[in-house]
Amino acid sequence: MPSGYRQVDSVSFGINLATLLSCLNMFGTAGWSSNQSGDGVTGSGFIGANFGSGPVTAVKLSYNGVGTKFDLTLEDDGVVTTCGVPTFDPEPPVDFEFGDENSKLIMKAQWLEEGLRDLDATSDRVVIRLSSEIPHLRISSLGTIENLDVNYSQGDVIETLVYQYDHPIEISYNFSHVLNVLRACPMATKANIAIDSKDFMRIQFLLPVVEHKYLFTEYTFSPLEALE
Repeated sequence: MPSGYRQVDSVSFGINLATLLSCLNMFGTAGWSSNQSGDGVTGSGFIGANFGSGPVTAVKLSYNGVGTKFDLTLEDDGVVTTCGVPTFDPEPPVDFEFGDENSKLIMKAQWLEEGLRDLDATSDRVVIRLSSEIPHLRISSLGTIENLDVNYSQGDVIETLVYQYDHPIEISYNFSHVLNVLRACPMATKANIAIDSKDFMRIQFLLPVVEHKYLFTEYTFSPLEALE
C-alpha cells in the first residue's frame, strides 16, 4: 500500500453524479467505442474509446475521510489536472433484498434493446411473462390505445433459460424505470434477466472494458403487482 494511506474495510459518502461525470470527461475522452456488430462488440468496441489503441486518460482517486473532498487526478498525454468533488453524507441505499433466483435467462443485450424500443414508451407499465413453453419470454407494454408484445424463445434468441415453475408467470413493472436499461444495452454484449420469489427483477449486463476483461452493471426493479 502506498505510504500515507491506510486500509479500511469500507467507506461511504455521497457526491453529485453530474459533477463526477464532468470531471471524468475533462479531456473529452470518456465514452465508449460504438464499433459494434450484430454479434456483440468487435474490434475496439470497449468502454473507453481509446482503450486498446492510442493514449488512455489515467485517473487516480483519493479520499481522506469525512468532511474532505473526493479528489480525481487525471493525466492525459503529460497534462495533469485535479478535480476536488465536494462530498456529503449519503442516504441509506434501498435494500431490495434480492432473493434466490426462481427464473433466469441470458440473451444478447442487442435483442433486449431492440425489443424494448419496439414497445410503446408512453405506457405506464411493462409486463414480463415467463413460460416453459414457446415463447419463453414475452415483454408487453400496456398502452391506452393498444398493447404491444415482443416474444423471445430459447435457441432462437435466449441462450440460457432456467425456469422453476410448472405454469406461466406474469409480473408488471414501472415501464419508465425499466427503460433506463437502454443506457447500458449499447455498451453490453449480454443481458442476464433474473426474477426472485418476491417478483423482484434484476437485469445484469456484461460490458467489455479491454480485451478479455469485463465489468458488470446491474438494475433491480420492484414489481407493481402480480398479474393473474
